[in-house]
Amino acid sequence: MPKIMRHLWLVLLFPLLANAAGQDKYKEGEHYRVLSNPVQTSVKKDQIEVSEVFWYGCSHCYSLEPILDAWKPKLKADTDFVHVPGFFGPNIWKTHAQLYYALESMVSDEKKLHGIHDKIFIEIQDRRNRLGDVKSMAEYLNKEFKLDKKLFTSYYNSFGVLNLLNQGGSKVRGYQLTGVPAIIIDGRFVVEPKVGLGGMPEVADFLIEKVRRERAAKAKKEALPAKS
Repeated sequence: MPKIMRHLWLVLLFPLLANAAGQDKYKEGEHYRVLSNPVQTSVKKDQIEVSEVFWYGCSHCYSLEPILDAWKPKLKADTDFVHVPGFFGPNIWKTHAQLYYALESMVSDEKKLHGIHDKIFIEIQDRRNRLGDVKSMAEYLNKEFKLDKKLFTSYYNSFGVLNLLNQGGSKVRGYQLTGVPAIIIDGRFVVEPKVGLGGMPEVADFLIEKVRRERAAKAKKEALPAKS
């Protein structure tokens, strides 16, 4: 083979090798889990759901928040980031999950909601205010954000919020988690802190791209004419 052809072959082959290496960078069982029974997502069919499962009382979740805040703006338009408050029983975890769903229902401004979300972490983690009941929550939210106490309490106890709580609990059980934080991609792939908090978004990026490739391959296959 002429020397120039060998060089051309290497030029053409290198991107394929690099792409293959990228696809094998993270491995199932080592860097992420695959759910045998995928959990139904709550986003549009053409979107990729990226769910963060958290608890306000979890110090690792608190440490992960700024990492995710820096990562989320880099997500492409075909992804939809969703908060899922985790809980494993009728305890303070569930109380805090109900707090999040009440605020999500009450506060329509997504930027304002995220600001409150971040401040609640600070209130619980740094100021040691447990926010363990609806009264202390209402007082804190009124003092800090001027949210009406009676209105918040009505949302907190509403059928809609209790329904969201049940749906969220079903999702968390479906994810087969034993703790938080966790990032779930497309209701199928579970990324946990064993890869390091800073590594969780990197593995999530890998899995998001994996979902894109799978969907593109499926669409291409479905577009082929049926064999007679």
